[in-house]
This record gives sequence, C-alpha cells and structure tokens, in this order.
Amino acid sequence: MAEVLVPADDEAATVTELAARLSVHVGTRIPRPRGDEFVRVLAVGGIGRDLVTDSPTLVVEGFAIREGRARELCALALAHLQAAGRSGSIGGVTCYGVRVVSLPTNLPMPSVPDMFRFTATVTADLRRAAV
Repeated sequence: MAEVLVPADDEAATVTELAARLSVHVGTRIPRPRGDEFVRVLAVGGIGRDLVTDSPTLVVEGFAIREGRARELCALALAHLQAAGRSGSIGGVTCYGVRVVSLPTNLPMPSVPDMFRFTATVTADLRRAAV
C-alpha cells in the first residue's frame, strides 16, 4: 500500500508560530473576553502543490482599539510568517516558502465595531505528514 500523506494543520501551525513571536493573544477565534489587541488566523482555502506539499491560503487579522496598532499587528504577523518560511518551519511544520497575496488592508468588521481590523493574506508551502 502507498504511503498516506495528510495535509498539515495550517491554522494550528500558524497560530503556534505567531503566538511564540507576538506579545498578544493569537487564535482562530475572537477571544472572549476580548482584550485591547489580538491576532486571528483563518485558513481560507489553497491548493495541493504536488504529492507532498500543499499551498494553503491563510488570512491574518490584526485587531486593536487604535487603527495604527491594528495595522502594525497585521504587518508584524506577516513579517514573522515570511521569516519562518525562510527558516524552513512554521510552527514545527516544514515550510518551503511563504508568498504574500495581499498586504495589510484596513477592513472593518461590523460585528466588532469598537475595534480596528487589518487583514493580510498569505500562502505557505507546507509539507504533508506521513501517517
């Protein structure tokens, strides 16, 4: 039987990486209770690059009560992901590179009207794991 290769948990790897690098809450949900600043990571699709590598698409969101800080959080998260991609690992998952699809963009969230939100989009070439 052929080896079974499972896609990496891209959200978990990204949260692990950013939580180790940023001094704010990082997760896949808006935290409760909400603090004054946090980062949210969402997997929004992607493609299989080849037999052993996937290119998931991830949105990184920086939330803060000050507009400039929301942009800064988003930009820092983006920069840390690019650095992790260059180092070869995101959250312990082998990574062959990170591409920026969209730079930090001001995108208010109606359900969180008292905070600013900036978003950026990346794709990361992550190695699948054998099971």
